[in-house]
Amino acid sequence: MSKPDTATRTPAYGPPATDRTNRMAIWSLVLAILTLGGLGSVAGIWLGAAARRRITETGERGRGLAVAGIIVGVITLVIAIGYWIFIAVHAGGGGTGGYGY
Repeated sequence: MSKPDTATRTPAYGPPATDRTNRMAIWSLVLAILTLGGLGSVAGIWLGAAARRRITETGERGRGLAVAGIIVGVITLVIAIGYWIFIAVHAGGGGTGGYGY
């Protein structure tokens, strides 16, 4: 007579592990890199935070991608803000009538 198979199984606690990478984490990093004048950075930060929450719930892979999307998003957002400030200061016109004095 064969032994029952249940004695060798270990109980699974927590969410089941999957080999799938979270797509929100991928898009977080892609949008953060593209920056799109700051809008992509904000979207990358938001998607990265949402992906981290979902990854802990579902057990998907991609936590590092989500963290990278948040970090790159913050860096590119700071650069985009600096760029827009530079443009506003140097291309503002100043109202001098174009004579330069």
